[in-house]
Amino acid sequence: MSDPAVGRIRTFSRYTWIFGAVGVMIAAFFVVPNITLMGDGVLIGDGGGGYGERVNPYYEDNPLELTLEDGVIAGDRQGGWMTFDKDSDPLLLRRPESHDATDHYGNDYISVYQTPGAAGEYPERDGLASLSALWDSEDVVYATPALTDSRLWFAAIDNEWQVLAEPVRSTPVIDGAAEGSGDEMLSYRGDALSARFTHTGSGYLRVTAFSPEFEYRGDPHVNDVDDFTTRTSWPVPGTVLFRIESSGGEWSVTVDE
Repeated sequence: MSDPAVGRIRTFSRYTWIFGAVGVMIAAFFVVPNITLMGDGVLIGDGGGGYGERVNPYYEDNPLELTLEDGVIAGDRQGGWMTFDKDSDPLLLRRPESHDATDHYGNDYISVYQTPGAAGEYPERDGLASLSALWDSEDVVYATPALTDSRLWFAAIDNEWQVLAEPVRSTPVIDGAAEGSGDEMLSYRGDALSARFTHTGSGYLRVTAFSPEFEYRGDPHVNDVDDFTTRTSWPVPGTVLFRIESSGGEWSVTVDE
């Protein structure tokens, strides 16, 4: 027959453990930093739901409108948005060479987003797409226009920052098809949402697609060797860039128009 005192001790110990575990979890929520994966790095937040003094402009009631002047977009800690007309050229975005981030794991980066909606309309927050982030001049973000006007958003922690913007040099895909060998940057504009890539011969073929409102993390959409055929797709019609990297053989692309 068991001792009643032993049972009481076990019950007390069990509840003590449960309350202690709950207390640790609550304390960790407020004290332990947030950890977020971002590209190839890990960002450690301050445990308060944000990263330092970073402002997310797309959640502000009156976000600041930014402009592109002489190839430069400038802002401050409040960030802001810029109209991205449907007839715009695709843009290559980078930070000036004068800005040299110490690493890709800190808070000193500029986030670039895209949302649908013309200038003067409040953006659809549900359509927010993170294009990528810029730490230093070696980082590149490709922004491509949709078939309707959209917005580019910039969020930073610096009191003053600049982003350089230049048109992307590319070869247009004529009549929905192109072929070649070696490296190339292709551009397609239209209603299609997918394309087929074929490679013949020895060597590898890597293709990275950049399209409107497509969350980009740098992984290639096509990555194979020798003879193969595969498809890739994108979420929104508009201008799509295909960055082709090839070590040999012949490649072709056919857009599913």
